[in-house]
Amino acid sequence: MDDKLLERVLESKTFAQKEAQKGLLKFLFDASLQKKHLKEADIAIGFFNRAQFVPGDDTIVRVSVHKLRTQLEKYYADEGKKDKFILEIPRGSYLIAIKEKPRKLGAKKPLRNPVVWALAIIAAGSVLVNLYLFSTSQKARHYNNVIWGDYLKAQSPVFITLGNPFFFHVKQAGGKDWMVRDLEINSKDELAKAQQIHLQEPKNDISELNYPYFSRNNLWPLPNLIGFFAKADKEVRLQTLSESNIDDIKNNDVIFIANINSFGWMDKFLSKSHISISAHPRSISYIQGERKKTLQVPEVVKGNYVDYAFIVKTAGPNNNLITLMGDFHATGLRGLTSFINNSKVWKVKSSEITKRYGAFPTYFEMLVKVTSYNYSDFDTELIYFKQL
Repeated sequence: MDDKLLERVLESKTFAQKEAQKGLLKFLFDASLQKKHLKEADIAIGFFNRAQFVPGDDTIVRVSVHKLRTQLEKYYADEGKKDKFILEIPRGSYLIAIKEKPRKLGAKKPLRNPVVWALAIIAAGSVLVNLYLFSTSQKARHYNNVIWGDYLKAQSPVFITLGNPFFFHVKQAGGKDWMVRDLEINSKDELAKAQQIHLQEPKNDISELNYPYFSRNNLWPLPNLIGFFAKADKEVRLQTLSESNIDDIKNNDVIFIANINSFGWMDKFLSKSHISISAHPRSISYIQGERKKTLQVPEVVKGNYVDYAFIVKTAGPNNNLITLMGDFHATGLRGLTSFINNSKVWKVKSSEITKRYGAFPTYFEMLVKVTSYNYSDFDTELIYFKQL
């Protein structure tokens, strides 16, 4: 039975293309069956092949086990929700525990007094009707959000995905370690190619960093987005781009948030729009009429400066919703978020857009110009909008 529990998890869609997590799960599972008492160093050396391991300096085990624990929870909340037994990594432990799911409590015995029973039915019916009317009115009000309302209609959760810059690890022969970020390297394949061309030195060990980083640009839209979906009782799943795979994008409604340096392979969804981005040199381009316009900002900004941000909302591979949000610096998305959620100006602009198209477009592209001072936005202007 134990092996079948493991096989179901390893063969699931939740763990598709998660080879590192599947390998770690099997490693911990086998150790648990053998009743080994694993320590952090045992995993670092036995699974991650760390010849030398200092727990205070290297977080690979803690980060990887945390991600695996989260992925297991994701599996049992969806594909494995009917499983009678579950695999679990208890907090503070590196061993796999097999637990039986708790049974739901049975219903209370019916009331025997027919009068009381009838009154209870009437009261319960009244409560249900009022709850239904209240929830319907609340949801109707939430559906009026012209950008995010469509996300409430699907039964699947909303995947909010954060673009995380691709860092890699360089270990020199003398023992010095470096975390390196190169704007031209944004994936494992590009790192391997760069190693062949110009990064590889005989005495250097170069590898992918095993835990993600992401910029503060991603943070500004989150409170408003999560707050909106929470009020509508809509499930949200938060993950980084490095944790997701193409199946996540194909089969779910996604909101992707990133600095334009961190778009990675998600930039291909911009191909349905008139907006394109470049990470080196950094720029946002769009086509207005027959002219191509390109926007750039300085790499380092102080005092007064201008930032730009965009939203592209388009159809995914399976007619799911894909919304892309990007900017140069932190204030672009900060200004854009304030603009579409709180600004009286946006109410006027969205009304004008609705009149122009007859209804606010489900799919669209939009650019804003954000005037800033020391990473604080104080004015946002809509400079481009087009239906897709």
